Amino acid sequence: MNRVILAAALASAGFTAIAAIGPGIAQTAPGAPAVRGDADGDGIVTRAEELARADARFDRIDANKDGKLSADEMRPRGPMGGAGMAPPPPPPPGAEGTAPPPPPGAGRGERMFARMDTNGDGVIDREEYRAQAMRRFDRLDTNKDGKIDPAERQAARDAMGAMRGRGPGGDMPPPPPPPAPADKPGQ
Repeated sequence: MNRVILAAALASAGFTAIAAIGPGIAQTAPGAPAVRGDADGDGIVTRAEELARADARFDRIDANKDGKLSADEMRPRGPMGGAGMAPPPPPPPGAEGTAPPPPPGAGRGERMFARMDTNGDGVIDREEYRAQAMRRFDRLDTNKDGKIDPAERQAARDAMGAMRGRGPGGDMPPPPPPPAPADKPGQ
């Protein structure tokens, strides 16, 4: 369960749709490549294409354009949690006798930020951000050829579906087979 939450947190930090997993979920915008990150439209995402995509995400999230991402810039900001989106509405107050909800961004988001901040300076620079993108790319590039092809994207989606308790491709597991007919007495 924690892995699913971590994957969701990474997605909300600007690694959009890779939690659904793989730089390769179809885009719907007219004229957009069929696979996210696939700049040349060949259905395969290379390391260079993924680095360019990471740089574009970094630039989009870096609100103050100082070349560093603060914890505030990385904090989830929308209904889908993507960084750089409108802030979510405030959480509802806790019912009487219960603890108030945790502040936004507390917990797993802070742990994720700390893992990405490899030099511990309190901000994520472009190289740290790119390194995280390459670690994710390397996990998906199972044959280590420097490319993520459709089969590797599908394998990643299947693995994520299995982690979420679903079948291959992220679908719900099939229903159980019908019970076997019971033997009738006297037969």
